[in-house]
Amino acid sequence: MKKILCLSIYIPGFIIIAYIQSLYVKMGTLNTGDSFLNSIYLILTVTFFIVLLLSGIYLGFTKLSLVKIYPVVMLIFGLAYMFVFPVMSAPDEIAHFISAYKISNKILGEQATVKDGHVIVRARDLWIEDVDGNYTFDEKKSMEEGVLIPNGGSYGKIISSKLEEASYKVFYGEGNSRSSNNYISFSGKDYKKAQSLHSPVNTIPSVYFLPALGISIARVLNLNTLYLVLFGRMANLLLFIVLGTLGIYFLPKFKEFVFLVSLLPTTLELASSYSYDAVMISSMIFFVSYVFYLVHEKSSFNIKDLIIVSIIAGFVLPCKMVYFPVLLLLFTIPMYKFKLRGEVDGKIKKENAIFYLFSATVVLLSWVFAMYLINRSAVIGYSTGSTSSLEWAGEESYTISYLLHNKFKAVKLFYNTIILQLEYYHQTMLGFYMGHADEVIGIPYIGFLALNIGLILSLFGDGEEIFLTAKEKILSSISMLFVIFLVLLSMLIAWTPISSEFIKGVSGRYFIPILLPILLILKNNKIIIKNDIRRNIILLFIFINTVSLLKIFSTVCIRL
Repeated sequence: MKKILCLSIYIPGFIIIAYIQSLYVKMGTLNTGDSFLNSIYLILTVTFFIVLLLSGIYLGFTKLSLVKIYPVVMLIFGLAYMFVFPVMSAPDEIAHFISAYKISNKILGEQATVKDGHVIVRARDLWIEDVDGNYTFDEKKSMEEGVLIPNGGSYGKIISSKLEEASYKVFYGEGNSRSSNNYISFSGKDYKKAQSLHSPVNTIPSVYFLPALGISIARVLNLNTLYLVLFGRMANLLLFIVLGTLGIYFLPKFKEFVFLVSLLPTTLELASSYSYDAVMISSMIFFVSYVFYLVHEKSSFNIKDLIIVSIIAGFVLPCKMVYFPVLLLLFTIPMYKFKLRGEVDGKIKKENAIFYLFSATVVLLSWVFAMYLINRSAVIGYSTGSTSSLEWAGEESYTISYLLHNKFKAVKLFYNTIILQLEYYHQTMLGFYMGHADEVIGIPYIGFLALNIGLILSLFGDGEEIFLTAKEKILSSISMLFVIFLVLLSMLIAWTPISSEFIKGVSGRYFIPILLPILLILKNNKIIIKNDIRRNIILLFIFINTVSLLKIFSTVCIRL
């Protein structure tokens, strides 16, 4: 009866909200004449209604595993977020797109960059970063490079840099015509290649391999810009879904946590974009789940397990070195489980200790070697403490040397940041501000409250034995606190002007990769709730996403 009552609240509530938001969409299309937005809204509404209904039946009336419904729900919501938040609307997405494009050039065996390191793109794709056609071009350099080179002082508006009705109109309404020509004519010559004015991200290339592969497929098929950017985004989304599904599969208990972290609006926005945060979040979900699978379920740690954790250490963690402390979780695996062959008898022997030390060395060297290749210049800059200038602020930044010589100032900076910025981190982590931290685009406040209540309720126990032991909780807590400290420290050095009284440049999305272990640490049996309620929390998150997306879409439609 309770399950039927739950659905009887969600379904009518969704219908009422969908109808009200449709009035805003119609209001916007009456002013602009872009009636195709009404059709998109209708498709979104029908899709969300079906997802909400079927998810309610699956979660409320069956005991089937979450691992079966997770990829379906994530794929549908990922595609929906992809269309509601068109390309380049996610934080720093243009830089991630150009980085993936650079890898795509290398995959296809083409020249990746011009002499100064800027990435070469198809001329037909240049409008993505110059929607209004304001770029001017350098004739001499273009002739020398054989590539259309924009002047250094050119300024182009990136599509969806501010999410408004024109973003939908240009991308969905005019996108095909804007990318129909294979070349751009300049000074009597047709250029099929052009240079992007946006610099790629200096990080490990592996985090861009899948979106680069999607871009490459679109280029081989000679598809236009719309399909090219969607193929790349789709590849990133599929990787997120695969790793998230594996996370649910391997996590021994409280699998709903993976679902809840994945269904946060900020997570879904990143997962359906080019951002490497999608890879970081899904990889951390998989890594944490796999480590606790090794601790609590698998009888031994062998070569296959060593290869898996070394891949994460060498191909993912160097993307953002601040997440390195999560490797401390590996020390929760008992030493007696480290055995190459044979049965594990629960006793620590010489061969266990040798393989344990060997495994620790391999994982550490995987990370160190990748860090040296990719981030050695940044590490040297941080460690030497040399003075650096922040171009955007027009003044010097903090350095390690300055902080060591001004310890009280350093403590005060961290204290002020926690006091002044904690609310902002909380809001941007859950999706209150989305896009480029847009104060207008985000989930409604009541949805924000519901997400918080749902997360709190999910921490309550079921009367069974606590999942993590005291040792595992202590080690996990140290690891997570170390990550948080490094996140703040890195932005203090890299982005905070010396006149600032708190750390700038930090967003709540930086803490999502460690949200799963934090939830596992906080899980307790002080208050007991039934398993059914935890599945209902997942349904609540699904409902919030459906109504939030409709609200965001309608807001954008009237934002002229």
